[in-house]
Amino acid sequence: MTDVEALLGELIAFPSVNPRGRPEAAETPLARWIAQWASERGMDVHTQEVLDGRLNVVVTLPGTSAEVILLETHLDTVEADAMAVEPFTPTRLDGRIYGRGACDAKGPLAVFMAAMDAVRCKGLPHHTVVLAGVVDEEHQYKGVQEFRTLGIKPIGAVIGEPTRLRMVTAHKGCMRCVITASGPGGHSSEPWGRTNPIETIAEVIKYLSTEESARLSADERPLVGPPSLAVTLISGGQGPNVLPDTAAITVDRRTVAGEDPHEVWQALSDDLCSRWPDNLGVAPPHIVDYALQTDPADPFVESFARVLAEHSLEHRPKGVGHGTDASKIALDGIPAVVFGPGSIESAHTPDEFVPIEDLHRAQTVIEALLTTTAEKSG
Repeated sequence: MTDVEALLGELIAFPSVNPRGRPEAAETPLARWIAQWASERGMDVHTQEVLDGRLNVVVTLPGTSAEVILLETHLDTVEADAMAVEPFTPTRLDGRIYGRGACDAKGPLAVFMAAMDAVRCKGLPHHTVVLAGVVDEEHQYKGVQEFRTLGIKPIGAVIGEPTRLRMVTAHKGCMRCVITASGPGGHSSEPWGRTNPIETIAEVIKYLSTEESARLSADERPLVGPPSLAVTLISGGQGPNVLPDTAAITVDRRTVAGEDPHEVWQALSDDLCSRWPDNLGVAPPHIVDYALQTDPADPFVESFARVLAEHSLEHRPKGVGHGTDASKIALDGIPAVVFGPGSIESAHTPDEFVPIEDLHRAQTVIEALLTTTAEKSG
């Protein structure tokens, strides 16, 4: 059977950094390696080109039933330029494995692959198991959207992300857009009577950070808390002696279950443009994502919770503020939970790592989930 530690080392060695819109097939060498690994073990393999030669890889371990359990995670990582450890040479130290993607999300990917191989070696599972390794999770989620076109309808899905071995059933979505103030420009020595876009943007920021934030904070939700809004980028000005003709900010609006990000944008746009009708524009969102709210009473979720409890792990549902592919899978009516080794606090950091113990415990949980589901369905 596959050793999860060695497997993670192989995965980290592939520099699958998200190209963020550049036409690079960044994840494809890793996808092809996974495809070969699975084929050598008699599993069925399918690849999907998403864009620019970037491939999703879909591995199927057939069971005696056509019912499917989905294991999904992403192949891409964030940038590695500022890493304090070797990004693509896995390092073992003090019970941890370091490297880019160690916890986000090649650790979960290694767990899924090792668990599938272990189940294969024990005999065919009752349910068919599908592993999807998708591209572009760290940018615009195009990989999971392309995977959805396959029309696979699992009875449940486990999305691999670092959760400290907790079962996440709820997370926030987001809406990100640019707000631009405009003005006539002019010489800075004669500012009188001229609209200064920087001053307008300052007023907008004050309004968003006080009145709008206070309104959002009152909408507290179970597991994830209230929606939120943050100004994350600001730009404006052409020179120290020139009145700017534009100034702009980017806002990150975190949504909660029941909020449609497009409707959130429309409401924000209508509000701001009514307050500053003459010189403010709100561009359509350049990124949207949906919140996740999976029913803890769903049979698949309850089955997963039982497995966690049987392995002396916290089994109560947890919520997080960041997004995952689970919300896109859930759009198709699929009960989805997020689970994996390591912590989100380590993800994207210069010394990203995953505890080795977490890898083994997570693999045991996934194997037991597949085995338990098979037993209870029989």
